[in-house]
Amino acid sequence: MMSYQEERDRFIARMATEGLDIDTTRRLLRAATTLQRYAELACSSEAADRDRVPCPGIKDRKACICDDYPAGEHAAGRHTQVTRIARDGDRLSRRLEAAMPKGWTLDEQGDPRGYVLRVIPPSYAEHNQGRNRFDPRAIGVPSGPTRLRF
Repeated sequence: MMSYQEERDRFIARMATEGLDIDTTRRLLRAATTLQRYAELACSSEAADRDRVPCPGIKDRKACICDDYPAGEHAAGRHTQVTRIARDGDRLSRRLEAAMPKGWTLDEQGDPRGYVLRVIPPSYAEHNQGRNRFDPRAIGVPSGPTRLRF
């Protein structure tokens, strides 16, 4: 099994060969650890599920992350409460997408058992032609230890 440090170093080298600058690469590594922590909390913590806040879609229609979007309460023009970690994860994802160079895309998986965040560089466009949008070829961003204890 590869240590986090080795996996991190290989990821940085791979992103350098793909042409991504070191600042964006480091931002991806930090975000992967945060998103991993959010995914673990969402799957394992009842307290995290009970901590609810208003949906950010109330102010910005593009930011709706309600569970029942577009049906349910949305048919009547109302938003539901969402978990705080879902809102914070969505904000982080939006900041990451804005920081990525043109042609680069991000793929997020909410499952903490694998890579929560994946990067699809422009060079992978040919690999992904004809593939299902739920199964793209991507490069997993390693996450550091979350230090969560249940």
